[in-house]
Amino acid sequence: MKHSYCLLVAEDDANDVFFLQHAFKEANVQNPLQIVPDGQETINYLAGVGKFSDRSKFPLPYLLILDLKMPRMTGLEVLQWLHDQPELRCLPVIVLSSSAHRLDIERAYELGANAFVVKPSAVGKRTDLAKLIKGFWLDFNEAPAVTTEGLEAARKLRKEL
Repeated sequence: MKHSYCLLVAEDDANDVFFLQHAFKEANVQNPLQIVPDGQETINYLAGVGKFSDRSKFPLPYLLILDLKMPRMTGLEVLQWLHDQPELRCLPVIVLSSSAHRLDIERAYELGANAFVVKPSAVGKRTDLAKLIKGFWLDFNEAPAVTTEGLEAARKLRKEL
């Protein structure tokens, strides 16, 4: 069941995290949200290193919601890192940023982002966005095998070939 898969939210602004959590609750998104505050923590989580090494507590996400302007490492740097990881390259990524600069948008797509959304300022619009994410990405979209179990199965299949 897709609703049991977690969503990873990379966002450094506590207010944006609060409003996003509220919007997902209002949209009845049942997927657990894992929150990381910067780009380096995002990579650590995805790589399963340090405090994120326990995949039962920190499973690979079904979807990454990524801010661009974060400390330590930007969202664009995270996208570049993801692009260089063959086993994570297919992880669906929604960039959710306050930036609407054309260069940021173009670069995000070049690096593999699946969507680029400017953060809505109104609470109701954030709920609308959460409903759209739930409807498309969590209900209808068929994502690649980026879950821990899916990656293990893909590795095994590659070895057999």
